Amino acid sequence: MNHQSKIRALLIILLLVIVQSTSYAQTEKQIVPADLKQQTLVTEPATLRKGFLRAGVLLNYRVADRFFNETGAKEYYISSTWNSKASYNLTLQYGLTDRLQLDLSAEYLNIRKESQSTDNVSLTTTSTEISSEQKGLGLGDTHFSVNYQIIPETRYKVSMTGKLQLTIPTGEKNPTDVISVNEYDLPVGDGTFALSTGLMVRSIVYPYSFTGYIHYTYNFKGTKIIDLTDAKETDFRFGNLIEAGMSANLHLNEWIVMANEFNFYHEGKGRINDLLSSRLPSSWAASYQPNLIFQVKRFRLGESVKIPLKGRNVPADPLYVVMIQYVF
Repeated sequence: MNHQSKIRALLIILLLVIVQSTSYAQTEKQIVPADLKQQTLVTEPATLRKGFLRAGVLLNYRVADRFFNETGAKEYYISSTWNSKASYNLTLQYGLTDRLQLDLSAEYLNIRKESQSTDNVSLTTTSTEISSEQKGLGLGDTHFSVNYQIIPETRYKVSMTGKLQLTIPTGEKNPTDVISVNEYDLPVGDGTFALSTGLMVRSIVYPYSFTGYIHYTYNFKGTKIIDLTDAKETDFRFGNLIEAGMSANLHLNEWIVMANEFNFYHEGKGRINDLLSSRLPSSWAASYQPNLIFQVKRFRLGESVKIPLKGRNVPADPLYVVMIQYVF
């Protein structure tokens, strides 16, 4: 074999090695659909991919005995009041396209309020124990939203997603089974339509992801029973609400994510019969919410606690949250 033949043989061998290496690398980078359905909170896109369906249950629970008053100071509810509220949210999310996601959420509420007070009569020097018990159990309001990636993640390092949400008052808006002004079943719905719009910006710098969002909610006018002594439906409108927040998420390992979120919201003063009313006061709250999220194949399990830091006319006790989701 002459010198040129040896060179030609070496070039052919080298070319074969390069082709095989390239083919191997391309095979390694391929991601099958099953893997896409197992991505974590950090690595998944801002909206579900086309044809993907995610179903979930979100449980919120709070035992309330303290609140931030009108001045922003913490104090206990009067008359030995004990309140608890559990909310079971059933959610469906569907990727209509890679950039367009539809969400449907319905909630089932279990609310209880108990209080006991003493009524002293000075003329007869006697006292009477007054007990009050209310409960609310049933389907709450329904939420339908559309999410669209205005700036897609596939082209830029930062994505921007717009959201439009409609709240439908499917829950019971008036007290039922009224025995007295102290004993009746609580309403589980707000009794009014609401329209929300918002923007979310996200950036992934693996193993981190950072998110910022802002939402605005406009509450429409509604009617419901506000005063049991009158038992007539009255016109009302909740104040509009603005909410903003930011979060930082970190992969502790391939299947556990730690998330930290700061949230702020402000709700304006509401109106009854078109007049500003102290019964629907303005409120605001700032809170911190640490989350721990486990990704087990297509299952996502999360637990968190929302801790109120400061506020006005809002509960001051922690809100506990448990989340279960599955991608089909």
